[in-house]
Amino acid sequence: MTTLSLVIPAYNEEARLPALLETLATTGGAEISKGGFDLLEVLIVDDGSTDQTPEILSNASGPRLRAVLGDGRNRGKGAAIREGCRQAQGEYVLLADVDLSTPLEELSKLGTAIRAGADIAIGSRAVPGALVERGPAHRKLTGKAFGGTVRALTGLRVRDTQNGFKLLPTELAQKLFSVQLCAGFAYDVELLMRAELEGLRIAEVPVLYVHDPRSRVRVGRASMQMLRDVTMLAYRLKPRRSQQIGYSSRSTVLGDLSTDDPD
Repeated sequence: MTTLSLVIPAYNEEARLPALLETLATTGGAEISKGGFDLLEVLIVDDGSTDQTPEILSNASGPRLRAVLGDGRNRGKGAAIREGCRQAQGEYVLLADVDLSTPLEELSKLGTAIRAGADIAIGSRAVPGALVERGPAHRKLTGKAFGGTVRALTGLRVRDTQNGFKLLPTELAQKLFSVQLCAGFAYDVELLMRAELEGLRIAEVPVLYVHDPRSRVRVGRASMQMLRDVTMLAYRLKPRRSQQIGYSSRSTVLGDLSTDDPD
């Protein structure tokens, strides 16, 4: 069975880490196995937390758990994901968030897309078939507005760049992240832009998403910074369609990319 590294960034997550660790210890491996993968390791990357997150990770036990603690500096979610992928040893990496807002059970859908020929499979809240539970109306509106702006600026066809649930080969992840420009929340946009520029096939897969009201993301402030970063990416990357990073390229985008957002 194909081996998988689960990469999860963490910043000041002392309140949510215990539940994550419990889930991983009890059902995580089984759910990933149902998705068609063998869980090799879980890399939880601390991004310079100032609360008890580093201590919780240091004291956490498990044969497949690897705490990546760094030097204490807060670099950003993208930088944490990059470091986790750099250290990953599985054949594939699954990127996920601390709250597992997209449950591990949804991995099977991404795995199916990969086996159907996609190079990257991403969980989406914005294509038909997706189910969003407990999502506040203002976040849905902000997400739609941000997604539309991203598509207008970058030319990306993906409708939901920001769901953290993404599956891709480890080798590909390491190559794409090796030239990372955005260390913050816009890393998703950069990852997908670089993939499209390489002609890779991206499958946007409808998944279940359960909003966690304890989310630490401050939508207004984060959105402004992301828009600045996306504008920079559009300038830096959009014209560079001839530059390759040495990975086989294919141009078809998979998944239902309907222009109609679900309610």
